[in-house]
Amino acid sequence: MKRRALLLAVALGLNFALALPGHADPLMVNKLVDMRRAMDDVALAAANHDLVLVKVQPIDTALAKRGFDNPHMRLLFIGSESAVRWAEAAEPRLLNLLPLRLTLIERDGGVTLMSDDFGPWLREFSEPPAHLMVEAWQAEMKAMLDDFVAQ
Repeated sequence: MKRRALLLAVALGLNFALALPGHADPLMVNKLVDMRRAMDDVALAAANHDLVLVKVQPIDTALAKRGFDNPHMRLLFIGSESAVRWAEAAEPRLLNLLPLRLTLIERDGGVTLMSDDFGPWLREFSEPPAHLMVEAWQAEMKAMLDDFVAQ
């Protein structure tokens, strides 16, 4: 009886997992620093990878001004001139994805830094050279996030 219940639970779990075709799979790291230090570390990590922090969108202050709870969140946009040129040459529609976006959330005495999910982009741009470009961005983003944690 226990074996059948376990098999049923596994089967239901597998069916549940298969029923979720669009789950997010962002690159994500955590670090025990405050928001100000995290912003400095992101900018430095980006610079180490020839990327520039193009824009910071402070969602937390915008929501707090309107009477909502402060989510302690910032959207960060990073990019490079070479990424724009490569995207334009590979597949002009890739320009819609630039600059790359990161989300920085402060909570529990630290921060979580995460990228967007590259999976949908890889599926949308399945043919070379666009697919290779998205894979390169994903690898660069992972290296940058690793650098952010190591600082």
